[in-house]
Amino acid sequence: MGNFMKKTYCASISTPVSDVQLHLPIPEAGEIYQADSIPVAISASGIPEIQESTHQVPCGEHSIFDPNHNVPAFKRALYLVLNERSNWDTGITHALSLRRLAELLNVKSHSQVSRGLKWLTDNGWIMVEGKRQSDGANFYRVVHHKCDPSEMPVDRDGRPQKCAIPMGKGAPSQLLADGKITWRVFVDWIVRKIHSCWTTGVATMAVREACKLMQFTAKTIAENAKQMMKIGLLERLSDKFRLSVYQLLPKPYSERRERKPPESKFGKQMKLIRGWYYSFNELWRFNQETFQIKMRELGGRWRDSTLEELSNINKSIHRDFLEYMNRISEAQRSVAQASLS
Repeated sequence: MGNFMKKTYCASISTPVSDVQLHLPIPEAGEIYQADSIPVAISASGIPEIQESTHQVPCGEHSIFDPNHNVPAFKRALYLVLNERSNWDTGITHALSLRRLAELLNVKSHSQVSRGLKWLTDNGWIMVEGKRQSDGANFYRVVHHKCDPSEMPVDRDGRPQKCAIPMGKGAPSQLLADGKITWRVFVDWIVRKIHSCWTTGVATMAVREACKLMQFTAKTIAENAKQMMKIGLLERLSDKFRLSVYQLLPKPYSERRERKPPESKFGKQMKLIRGWYYSFNELWRFNQETFQIKMRELGGRWRDSTLEELSNINKSIHRDFLEYMNRISEAQRSVAQASLS
């Protein structure tokens, strides 16, 4: 596989996720990229050179991978399995039994899975949405970012921050379900992916930082890397005893589709996040239902404001907000009139 590797180091693990995010055109919510038109080389271990399809995994601040939340590694593995089998828009999973989850995680203990589900529920990362009557398997709702909507990290298009993770043949989750890797290797690879260059798939990682981000010991991380290189999920690009630089496999798509934003009758479209329209400098926002205005202070917190204050500080944003508010009001009146006729 060495013939197609390039030593192009795009980003280190110390690079903020929000900065690396700019390299990735993320699919629409719930969308899966297919690489049917891309010739894919398959390694002897069954891992394709280029990822064939992907799903979205929440990342960045307030996600389950935020080290400030201190989530144990097995709970992350369980969360990832649930997330892959959920609808991105709703967060609701398929019906999943303890037995099925244990199989997907390549563990024998159903009680370990049960304890993990309880921990994720008690700590606000998942919720039980219902139960399938035929076998008692639960439907779960996955929480993507555990924070107030105003604090949710977003990408350059104003969507919640997420990373495209390979799925299907040769993907880490499939290798895990097939019993070819452990859940520790699975979590290790996903963390490296989130903190890699999303254009090349190259991950630069110091052991100390890896320990903090993965919740593993240095010994476990070293063992994981050996297993991943052996099976073909990693190729080492750096010399030994230097900062660890790896090529992750499968690699990202070699050609990316340009995503065009939807046409807007407002001209340049403002970001709409959880019911709030944001100014283009992201220092002001208003609620699409109540038209309540808020201003971002220097510390990043939002405080209540008024159109009058906005007009005194930034007349251009004041004009844009008024135009949006007026047209939203017109649209609401049209709907109300249509419902009466």
